[in-house]
Amino acid sequence: MTNRTLLATAALCVTAVVTLTACGDDKKADSKDAGDSASSSHTKAADPFEGLTPAQISEKARVSMTKLESFKVKGNMTSDGEHITFDFAVARKGYCQGTLTTGGASADIRQVNGAVYMKGDEKFWQKTGSDEGSSAEETDALIELLKGRWFKMPSAQADADSKFPFCDIGKMFEKDEKEGPLTRGADTEVNGTPAVTLKGKDGAQKQTLFVSAKDEPYALRMTAEGGKEPGSFEFSAFNEPVTVTPPPPGEVMDPEKLKG
Repeated sequence: MTNRTLLATAALCVTAVVTLTACGDDKKADSKDAGDSASSSHTKAADPFEGLTPAQISEKARVSMTKLESFKVKGNMTSDGEHITFDFAVARKGYCQGTLTTGGASADIRQVNGAVYMKGDEKFWQKTGSDEGSSAEETDALIELLKGRWFKMPSAQADADSKFPFCDIGKMFEKDEKEGPLTRGADTEVNGTPAVTLKGKDGAQKQTLFVSAKDEPYALRMTAEGGKEPGSFEFSAFNEPVTVTPPPPGEVMDPEKLKG
C-alpha cells in the first residue's frame, strides 16, 4: 500500500461517518418512530430531542461536531478487502496525530503547521515497496533509509490529497445533500452516556448513529454493518486539549532523497 493509497483509504472511512451524520431528508424520515421511542413513563428523564425528527437530530449532531475544538476518534473498517484500525486525536486548527494499522502493518501520522508526517514500521514500508512494484533490493534499501524516521509528505502530494482527512473536522462532518431516511430506535447508553439511536441504510449497508442525549448532542458512535465497507467509529474526549508537535528535524527524511 502506498502513502497515497493509505490516505485515500482513510478518506473512505470519513465518508462512511459523514453518510449518517450529514442529515437524512426530513420528508422521508420516519417521525412516527421518534414519537414512539420518546413516549415513556412520567419517571423517565425529559427527552432533549422531543418534537424533532430523526433527520433533525442527526443534523444537530453534525453541527455540534463541526463546532468542536478537538476530539478523539477510533475504530475499524474494511475497505477493498483490507481490515483497517485507526486511533486519532484531532484539533480544529488542522493538527492531528494517530495511528493506522492494516494487514499487520502500522504507520504513525502527524499533521502540524500544514505538513503531514508519516512513520511506518518495517512491514508498512515492505508493503509500500511491494505495491509500487519495487524489487526486493529496492524495498530493502527503502526500509533501511526510513528505519526509525518520519517521511514528510512532499507539499505537492499533500495538496493533491487535501491533507490527511482525519485532521479536517469540517471535511469529516460536511453536509451531505444526498437523501437518506432515518428512523429512531430505542434509547440506550454509550460508555455510560445516555444516547438516542438513529438508524439508516446505504444500499445493503445498515448504519447506526448514537447521539448524546446529555449536554451537547455529540456523535458518540457510528456503526456500519454489511455492504462492502463495514466498520465502527467511536468519538470521545470532546474539547480536551490536543498537542501535536513536528518530529525532531534529525528524524525527518527529506523526500528529495527518495527520487532518482
